[in-house]
Amino acid sequence: MSQVAVSLASRLGEFVGAGRVLTDPASLAAYEVDGRRPSAALLPGSVAEIAEILRFASAERLAVVPVGGKTHLHIGMPPHRYDLALDVSGMNRVLAYEPHDLTLGVEPGITYAELDRSLREKGQFLPLSPPFAERATLGGIVAAAADTPLRYAHGTTRDFLLGVEFVTGEGIISKSGGRVVKNVTGYDLHKLLIGSLGTLAVMTRLNFRTFPLPPSQKMFVAAFTEQSDAFAFCRAIMKSPLQPRIVDVLNPGAARLFVIEAAGHEAVLERHARDLAAMSQDAHAAEFIALDANQRDHLFGCLCEFSRIAFGVTSAATIFRVATVPSAMPALLAEMHTLAERHAFDCAILIRALGVVYLALLPPHDPKMYPQLLNCSRELTTLCTTSGAAPMIELCPLEIKNALSIWPPVGSEHEIAQRLKRVFDPQGILSPGRFRGGI
Repeated sequence: MSQVAVSLASRLGEFVGAGRVLTDPASLAAYEVDGRRPSAALLPGSVAEIAEILRFASAERLAVVPVGGKTHLHIGMPPHRYDLALDVSGMNRVLAYEPHDLTLGVEPGITYAELDRSLREKGQFLPLSPPFAERATLGGIVAAAADTPLRYAHGTTRDFLLGVEFVTGEGIISKSGGRVVKNVTGYDLHKLLIGSLGTLAVMTRLNFRTFPLPPSQKMFVAAFTEQSDAFAFCRAIMKSPLQPRIVDVLNPGAARLFVIEAAGHEAVLERHARDLAAMSQDAHAAEFIALDANQRDHLFGCLCEFSRIAFGVTSAATIFRVATVPSAMPALLAEMHTLAERHAFDCAILIRALGVVYLALLPPHDPKMYPQLLNCSRELTTLCTTSGAAPMIELCPLEIKNALSIWPPVGSEHEIAQRLKRVFDPQGILSPGRFRGGI
């Protein structure tokens, strides 16, 4: 270790204790982000320690990347600079929980699986269901705006995140929102932190609304050979009085598998089973089945782990997440398929809650294929933006990320985003370059 590194580690140890500053190469390898490694990793145990660290980093112009379970570090562009990893996984307490009020306050380092087990003991849950649930932390889930199969019924994180306490890039401790559902004063500044990838602030407390567990649930699958029939079924569900909690479409090849889950009392499940069977028949489904509990759990896991499964097929998997409106989806999907076929790439598609498309390009893991993969990715981004959709590349080989921005082209909102960055992080030390437009 150089004398400069020794001096830095000594200074950082003043804030968190020498035993919670990691500088050895083996430990720092776990904090690598797109080929970049920090000079040190810090494990703070309190909000005050985080504030001290960020004040020091701001004064010394040291770039800081907040880290939790490390399950979403692949999202975003490579950081322009990366001096310190701020590991908040040790801050993993439940700070407040009022089951009768359906409210919850937690530190950012608690994992979803640990929290889910605690909530289920009280007959409640938080509708996030992220991939890598045993490792994914609540702070990382919010910072990455991670999606969930339960989106159709419960919305996204912004719909049940009540408030956040955070530390700005200058080390100022602040908060937005509240701890209860009936909180109507002030601006929802905390919504800006959702999906910000740690570029605006370090979250230190998250307040959520929780939900009662349904008494029972039932998952159904309808198979279609024609895309038009699958979307006819989709429109029938949207126009019906049914209120399913999951509406996803898997398109691994020629078949379109429509996944629907109902939740509630037995009468509700029976009504869904009866009406969905009739609607699927009217839409010319090749098959309609109800899954047993084991089958349901397996398929639900696949819906949660779509990206991980695609990456398991090939490490060159390139996964797009595209937000669009249901009316534009049929034409966009047809053009996506045509583009993938023109480049001779296998692909898999997941349509979530009839509003978000996940497209996984599955080329062979061969560096010689990267130029073609780059061209295909660039064409897909152009196709989506010209169609009025909002694309981003959630996962891809580093070679692609170094040659092509994973974000869509910036628009008129970029100036506002830059101004917000200057307010929250004047010195630009928090995850510099990872967000859209180089923020």
